[in-house]
Amino acid sequence: MPVATNFTNFGYFATALIATAAVAVAAGIQFLLVGWRRGSDRTSLAFAVLCLCVAVIALGRVGIYSAQTLPQAMRALRVLAGTVLLALPTLMFFVAGYTNRPMSQRLVMVVLLLTLAMSVLNLLEPGTVLYASVRTRMPIQLPWGETLYAIDGAHSASGQVFYWLCYAAFAWAFYRASRQCVMDGQRLRGGMLLACLLVQFLALLWSSVVIDAMGRPYPATDAFAFLSFVLLMGLSLVGQMRMHTAQLERTATQLRAEAATRHQAEQSLRHAAWYDALTGLPNRLHAQDRLCGLLDDATRNGLHGSVLLVDLDHFKTINESLGHRFGDLLLQAVAERLPDAVPDAITVARLGGDEFLVLLSPSSADAATAARRGMAMATHVLAHLAKPLVIERRPLAIGASIGVATFPDAGVSAADIVRRADIALHRTKTSGRHAARLFEPQMQAEADARLELERGLRLALQRDELTLYFQPQVDAEGRLAGAEALLRWRNPTLGMLLPGGFIHIAEETGLIHALGQWVVDAACSQLREWYRLGLADGIHLSINVSPWQIAQPQFADDLAARVLAAGIEPSALTLELTESALLGDFDAARQTLQQLSDAGFRLSLDDFGTGYSSLASLQQLPLDELKIDRSFVVALQPDSTNPLAGFIVDIGKRLGMITVAEGVETDEQRTMLAALGCNLMQGHFIGMPMPAEEFQHWLAACHATNAAPLSAP
Repeated sequence: MPVATNFTNFGYFATALIATAAVAVAAGIQFLLVGWRRGSDRTSLAFAVLCLCVAVIALGRVGIYSAQTLPQAMRALRVLAGTVLLALPTLMFFVAGYTNRPMSQRLVMVVLLLTLAMSVLNLLEPGTVLYASVRTRMPIQLPWGETLYAIDGAHSASGQVFYWLCYAAFAWAFYRASRQCVMDGQRLRGGMLLACLLVQFLALLWSSVVIDAMGRPYPATDAFAFLSFVLLMGLSLVGQMRMHTAQLERTATQLRAEAATRHQAEQSLRHAAWYDALTGLPNRLHAQDRLCGLLDDATRNGLHGSVLLVDLDHFKTINESLGHRFGDLLLQAVAERLPDAVPDAITVARLGGDEFLVLLSPSSADAATAARRGMAMATHVLAHLAKPLVIERRPLAIGASIGVATFPDAGVSAADIVRRADIALHRTKTSGRHAARLFEPQMQAEADARLELERGLRLALQRDELTLYFQPQVDAEGRLAGAEALLRWRNPTLGMLLPGGFIHIAEETGLIHALGQWVVDAACSQLREWYRLGLADGIHLSINVSPWQIAQPQFADDLAARVLAAGIEPSALTLELTESALLGDFDAARQTLQQLSDAGFRLSLDDFGTGYSSLASLQQLPLDELKIDRSFVVALQPDSTNPLAGFIVDIGKRLGMITVAEGVETDEQRTMLAALGCNLMQGHFIGMPMPAEEFQHWLAACHATNAAPLSAP
């Protein structure tokens, strides 16, 4: 065994190596933490491992140069060689991450297998993976007097492979760094990597060529070269991290700004979801939510409250005459005034359109007290809203209708409470407006019955539940002149319904147009059949027309086309309309009636004398007949002739119109009407309304006797 030497072999050079190791360890720990904090950043972690390898290499050099015996130097050499074997793939992993070009899986497997094989050889070979045999050589004498232990030996085949692997690794790294140097925005980073690799490669050449091949007594400088690599790459990574940090700060600032914007948007959306955009009052959703809370409180505490549903009167007329902008200003003015009118209200909300909801707190001991309080508040609101509003220097008085409902009631939800107030409001409007009504239980029953009628009426056309009855019209001599087609509904539950029970629902729901078309088609079909049988020659058929139909711009053209398509001449039909058809847009109604008259239809004004039409308006219309209302016919007495019936007959004669009396139920009435000069009559005395088949037999009897068979009332 070699004996220990007696020279001083620990001085400035060894201290510099230890300092290098310390710097490398510090850098390795720092980047290890950075890589861990950045979510296992592979580039930072690879650089941290590389720094730790540099530290071990530096300490391995210290172990060799400060050894006293060959076995000590061999142990340090084996550690140094193993660390270099680990450093080579780590360097490749770092370069791959640094240049943003990952290694292929196949290359990774080859590098790891070669590293593993060489590491096993390093542990098993007596001269490590580098040498076949190792010996002590002359110590290295440094200029400042420090002496370093030196070893030498014959290179083994594995050592040659080791050096070629080092060259291959550096060539691959040089290629990657060169590629990065030509990329935009990456030239500086690529140049720094290329410089570090060049310094490290020169250190490798120094050890393998100058020291090993030429045998020069110089110490290896690979550890110091690694130190430059650590420092330069550390600076590069720090700069990159600063850029990333600045980018993260900018991103964080943007995210905070986006969060603030999102929060503001959420607040805006919440406000839009809970408040009315025009008036700023709570909207329907907000009001229903608040009413649910009040309902729970009232149920829990055994108290009662009330709601007021306020609807402005004739708001549609204001919109149409003054414009929607003026209507919006009016709604805003009402929204400002309404809370002042109800200072005790929990919530004043706009449900939509011109409807407002007022919620009164549940503070009454019973429902009756809550109802009285709600009605008193409704009266106060009506008086407050009746005061003129000044909008754009235009004074405007506007009325309102109010429906009142109380809560709680067992099994009744917040939506049901508002619906009850709406039912009461509807009653208010149908009773004349500008008033308040309290919801009563029978209103619900009536509303349910009306809803059932509406549902049934929508299905009546599909289920063929409609039919026509016909009531004859005769002249003063008893000759048949025509008939009136009367609509009937065979309701499965309620039986046979007259038009008075469902026509108003059809008009309110818009079903009147479909019903009118069905009546025209059915009447034309029946009339065509009677023409075929030779029973309808010289007679006309009267059909009732709703004001809603007259208001349709295309009504006249569509009706004429439908009748002609059915093979019937328009002159065979008399269209009966009431005076209410003239109360809206008189000019438009007159134009439509003129179109109907020009198309050949006969026009009749039904229930004349019970409406509000003026004689001046009457003579402007292309009417063919006037119908005397049954109330005037019933008033005829044998001892006192009704002057009104005679007056209507006289008007008809002066205007060149035929007069038709309806509701004739006695022979005395028929005789008196004939004496007055009434042209046509109809009623139970003349003939009851009959189904089509029965009326057909009646027509046949008329043709057989050439007169109408008068029936008893």
